[in-house]
Amino acid sequence: MKGSYQLAIIGAGTAGFAAASLAAKKGIKVALIEGAEKIGGLCILKGCMPSKTLIESSRRFWDLQQAKTFGLKVEAISVDMQQIQWRKRKLIETFAKYREEEILSLPVDFIRARASFKSPNELEIIRRDGEKQLLYANVIIITTGSAIDPLPIPGLMASGFLTSDSALELEHLPESITVLGGGPVACEFAQFFSRLGCKTTIIQRSPRLLKQFDPEVSQCLKDCFTAEGITVFSDTQIESVSIVNGLKKVSFFFKGKKKEVLSKEIFYALGRRPNLKHLGLEKIGIHTDFQSLEVNDKMQTSIPHIFAAGDVTGNFGIVHIAREEGEIAAKNALELLAGKEPTHVISRRLTMEVVFTDPETAMVGILPRNGETISAKYFFQDHGKAIIEGKEHGFVKIYAEPSTGEILCGTIIGPHASELIHLLSTCMYFRGKVEDLLHMPFYHPTLSEILGYPAEEIFYVLQKQKEMNQSFV
Repeated sequence: MKGSYQLAIIGAGTAGFAAASLAAKKGIKVALIEGAEKIGGLCILKGCMPSKTLIESSRRFWDLQQAKTFGLKVEAISVDMQQIQWRKRKLIETFAKYREEEILSLPVDFIRARASFKSPNELEIIRRDGEKQLLYANVIIITTGSAIDPLPIPGLMASGFLTSDSALELEHLPESITVLGGGPVACEFAQFFSRLGCKTTIIQRSPRLLKQFDPEVSQCLKDCFTAEGITVFSDTQIESVSIVNGLKKVSFFFKGKKKEVLSKEIFYALGRRPNLKHLGLEKIGIHTDFQSLEVNDKMQTSIPHIFAAGDVTGNFGIVHIAREEGEIAAKNALELLAGKEPTHVISRRLTMEVVFTDPETAMVGILPRNGETISAKYFFQDHGKAIIEGKEHGFVKIYAEPSTGEILCGTIIGPHASELIHLLSTCMYFRGKVEDLLHMPFYHPTLSEILGYPAEEIFYVLQKQKEMNQSFV
């Protein structure tokens, strides 16, 4: 058997679905290939949606425990993991069913199989029943996502551990847990475990939590974690893992001294890798060491008619970015099929990231590295609505271009940061300046109005500099 298509897309997650949806509207012959047991992609099945559902339960439990602060009396409350899991599974079933219906409604050939390259234009399709098929495509887009691939830490595999996949199915929580890692997944799950009663320790290799964020954000989050009883060891070197008297022991070096932490369970969160293992890329000359699949700003690999998008490129692991990359890849694929050179380019100017800890952390734009910006921040502890809500940890920080006042980057750690960051993103989308943000009306008292304060500080600094420059003329 041999099928011929104008476009083949390997992977039906966020990036693949976005690419297929766009391409299908143009009336070309498309094959969408998915080898996973379930349809939906990482975000729906094992990522954003299930993890945030669990986190929401832990956040509600925590807030109930703070009821006395608001003059409320709450009787004894407890955690029912079985009910938490039941709610999560029902929600995920609904999300996954809707995505499956969306995929099946597309005018494409949806093939449930694993794909491997035989040549730059040929894929060997291995269906779930073992049947093999050779598929030809003029253009191919790789959107196979990412997978957990544990580092070779001595004793880790033998001792056993939880991952972001297996932790989503827990119906009984361990008494204590050691979290390996300090990125978004590590921080979100560490707080989830801690707030539901697990004694939690974080051991991370990087010098600080959430290393991609502003250092002040990292420190603020660490302070909040410490106040809640989470122990954080940063800038460590993990030596080994072993089992001692039924407990899992992590041995590591911290500030030049060897330390040990024992706990009932270990949660591995030292990152994911692009899912490239079964693609046979070595057969067609696309170089990869299984760490990343390099693409240019048009989402092309080193072979121009083969594109890649989403987590498989090793970029950000963020849904809206995967969606945008999938659409860019599809647009450029369509141009190639029309005999044209690809023209669509991905922009990273408005790159956004949110971590759903409490306080939430959010960032939009690229943090400046050369100091050629002007910045200001304002603290939630000095903000009326945050004080009313009892959510006083954190701050808003804005970076602007020093000659024009254009907002280049913004970071927020505090209540509803995941929502507030979109106000900055919208302003930046239109190349807005701090003066624009300063003149926007904000209702009082709201959390949103906090954005005006750092904007105001930057604006007046720029005004003074402008006046001083004029006085020298």
